[in-house]
Order: sequence, then structure tokens, then C-alpha cells
Amino acid sequence: MPKPGRVREPVQVYLDERDRALLDAVAERAALPRSEVIRVALRRLAAELPAASRPGASLATLIGVLDQAPDVPADLAARHDEYLYGERPARKRPRKR
Repeated sequence: MPKPGRVREPVQVYLDERDRALLDAVAERAALPRSEVIRVALRRLAAELPAASRPGASLATLIGVLDQAPDVPADLAARHDEYLYGERPARKRPRKR
């Protein structure tokens, strides 16, 4: 039985000189093994990415995002077309026959 917290599957990663030097520098600064630096970076990246990639998945993130913005008009939802496209031209009335 594997020990708790042990890595169960080795993964091989090919790095160019620049990325290898960066990995080594980060590992040294953090006083962590390179493998732990990669695991930490992977977890942080996963936490920052949107939860899903299906259409509409980021809607939950966008809801309410403008609520705190100081320059957003209070009637933006109701008059969004006017804000996007400007004043609507007066509609032409059909001629009476």
C-alpha cells in the first residue's frame, strides 16, 4: 500500500534552458524540491482558470462584476442598446392610405 502523500505516477517534462533555469531559481528561492514547485504551480494555475470551458461557463464570474464600478449607469440593463449604439432614430410611421 502506498504511503499517504506520495506521488504515485511519475511525469516527465521537457524544459528548455530558460525554463529549467527558472525552475531551479524558484526552487532555490522557495527552498522546495523542483517537483514540489511544479505541483504548487499546477495547483495555482488550476485555481485561477475558469471552472469549465463549455459555452456560458464564465457567466457566473461575470454576474455582478459591474455592480461596484463607479461609472456604470444604473439603467444599463434596461437601456443597453442605447448605450451600445447611441440614440435610436425615430421610427418612421407607415403612411395612411
